[in-house]
Amino acid sequence: MIWLILCTQAMAGSAVLEDARGVALDVATYGDDAAVDRHDSWWTNIKDPGLQQVLRDGLPSNPDLRAAEARVDLARANTWVSLSALLPNVAFEATTQEAPTDAMSLNPGAASIPNYGDAFASLGTLLTDLAAATGGDPSDVPDFTGSGDSLPDSFRQSSAMLKGAWTVDVFGRQTMNTIASHKDARAARSAAHAQHQATTAMLASAWYNVVAAREQSRVVDEQVQTAQALLDIVQLRYERGEGSALDVLQQRQQLAGTKALLPRARAGQVAAEGMLSAAMGIQRPTSLPASSGWPSLPAAPGLGHPRRLVDDRADVQAAIKSAEAARLRHGAAYSALAPTLTLTGQYGRQYLTLDETESVDTWGIGAVATMPLFAGGRTHAGIRAARAAKQVAKMELQSTVLTAVQQVESAIAVEGAAGETLEAVQLQAKAARDALTESKAHYLQGLAPYVSVLAAFAADQAAQLALLDAHRSRLDARINLHLALGGQWRVPQESSQ
Repeated sequence: MIWLILCTQAMAGSAVLEDARGVALDVATYGDDAAVDRHDSWWTNIKDPGLQQVLRDGLPSNPDLRAAEARVDLARANTWVSLSALLPNVAFEATTQEAPTDAMSLNPGAASIPNYGDAFASLGTLLTDLAAATGGDPSDVPDFTGSGDSLPDSFRQSSAMLKGAWTVDVFGRQTMNTIASHKDARAARSAAHAQHQATTAMLASAWYNVVAAREQSRVVDEQVQTAQALLDIVQLRYERGEGSALDVLQQRQQLAGTKALLPRARAGQVAAEGMLSAAMGIQRPTSLPASSGWPSLPAAPGLGHPRRLVDDRADVQAAIKSAEAARLRHGAAYSALAPTLTLTGQYGRQYLTLDETESVDTWGIGAVATMPLFAGGRTHAGIRAARAAKQVAKMELQSTVLTAVQQVESAIAVEGAAGETLEAVQLQAKAARDALTESKAHYLQGLAPYVSVLAAFAADQAAQLALLDAHRSRLDARINLHLALGGQWRVPQESSQ
């Protein structure tokens, strides 16, 4: 019976997996049959020592990850609790009690003890009469009436027993519950992996917020220096009579506007570093690693076939295991209608203490069969609840797969758009910088008015800041693509640097 249950549930689990893959194939519009390998953590492909250090230092101390690992330990403990119901229970039991000796007659066991009191009384009367007839002293005859203190006022009964009981899981109810608990533990493990992936993406995003804030401060500093150098040139030309006072005033205005960007850029850097420190669980942002600008990204990861989604996405795996557990508990709820069989046994020694202690070995074996007849509707309510839970788990699995497919397709589109945007903005920034260089040269030669330099400087300033945003969006898109595709999770080691 148990092997039949295990085979049936194994096939049911395979059906759940194929249903999830079928949902993915029905709605996915991406993918190919190319083989992909996602056994390495996604951040190993980004050659950024700062990112590696942030993940190495921040992941072990993240409270969300600790809570996820604690939930895994709890689920595993529940599995062992469920498994213990399939094993025999063995206990050592020692008892003792003291009672009045007169109460022995009320003991059911006393019915088998002969009553010698009347026989001894008759024997005493006979011996007294014989002594009187022969001229003897009747007082010399022993007292057989029991009126003396020959028995104590109380007695003690004790026992030392080794007892065992084993509920035979004939219809597989506890077996299915145990397997369901094991599925829950695996679901918790997969959920922890999903939490790890999400946390790595959060830490990576926070790190590149810091990189972006630092780069913005650097760019604004460079722009302030460029604006100051332009002001010096314009001032010199004005003193030589080669420029107008309006040119000087306009450049001073441009310098002041650029300097006004510095406090906000520096405040943004402090805020970004504080958020990253909090996510890493450290108190001093000064211990954050130094950044080396924007890392160069390798080619986009391979997409593979949509059926890979259910294998690579940890949240989908968790939903699959939860659905399998719900199926098992549904079957276990039905088996509650079946009878139960419990085997019992005991072995030990019993003691009786009156004037002295007597003991005897004892043992016993037995079996108890219980057939449920009426439980106030609790069993049928449990079946309905288990059926509803199975349906909920099935719908949650479908929702998880649909969401995963949507996230992958959205991430693919954003990845492509971010790459194209970065290329366009890089060309724009280069053109703006070249235009600024040419406009300054023409102005110094007297071939162009200073207003063209102001326009070129403003365009270059906007293009440089837009380039920062494009780099940041490009990295966000790549991180989200890796997160959507799923894969392995491992804490980076020292060798990662």
